[in-house]
Amino acid sequence: MKLREDLQPNNPFPNFELPDQDGTVQNLSDRMGNWPTILVFWRGSY
Repeated sequence: MKLREDLQPNNPFPNFELPDQDGTVQNLSDRMGNWPTILVFWRGSY
């Protein structure tokens, strides 16, 4: 499987927005600032 051009190893992760639990839209770059960040996506049930 080929990744998108902007999702290659060592490239910065694309910025995105998602609503939080209160419906307020949160922006990844605003939340993380200049801190090193590890982003984990988990698929499954809890």
